[in-house]
Amino acid sequence: MSLTLDKAPVEKNLMLKAIGSDSLKARFERMGLHIGSELEIMSEDSVQHPVRVKGPQGEVLLAAGMASKIIVHHDDGHKTPVFEMNPGEKGHIEGLTAGSHLEKSLKILGISEGDNIELIRCLPPMSYKTVVDGKQTSLTEGMAAKIWGECDNVPCQLATCGRGRPFEVKNILGGPRAAKSISSIGIKPGATVVLETVEPARAVGMTPAARIIIMTKEGLRLHLRPDQAETMLVSEI
Repeated sequence: MSLTLDKAPVEKNLMLKAIGSDSLKARFERMGLHIGSELEIMSEDSVQHPVRVKGPQGEVLLAAGMASKIIVHHDDGHKTPVFEMNPGEKGHIEGLTAGSHLEKSLKILGISEGDNIELIRCLPPMSYKTVVDGKQTSLTEGMAAKIWGECDNVPCQLATCGRGRPFEVKNILGGPRAAKSISSIGIKPGATVVLETVEPARAVGMTPAARIIIMTKEGLRLHLRPDQAETMLVSEI
């Protein structure tokens, strides 16, 4: 009997029978997840965290959500999301579990599928205190990593801009939801932001219902949103 992945039992051998989304199916196939693949839903909840990576055009900061959706084929052959890499590990980007918004954002950062990257270090969640048009506001590291612009005429992310220096916003990376959330606090293309302080933020783990982690028989580990899992049919082996 087939059932959707979000309703499937944990830590049981499953076989992928169908994927309702053609774009998701194509994306997964490029990473090695095919109809007929054997997999299981993992019970443990890996801790997501932002990471600094080195790509073809230098170092960039990837927020936890972005790092969980980028799958890297390591030099030794196994595949994991970027945030599960260890410092110094290298590999190439095998694929993305998200859509075109993430792909466009990564290109702005100078990274594309197939590119070689190296994990420089893992970072704790941070809180960014800024001033926007004279008004103080706080940003998560995810927001700060998605704000692209120029600092001292050098293109960079707000998260990597030095403190006390004017930062001119050029673009908001991510989808409409990210743009709406960030623009609601006055940060949009054309705005000037000054980063005042960067402090450790309270770590907040995702609830089990917030994502579904699967691992294939070949060792590919993917972090899926519930709505993605709802489009996937599996059967217990």
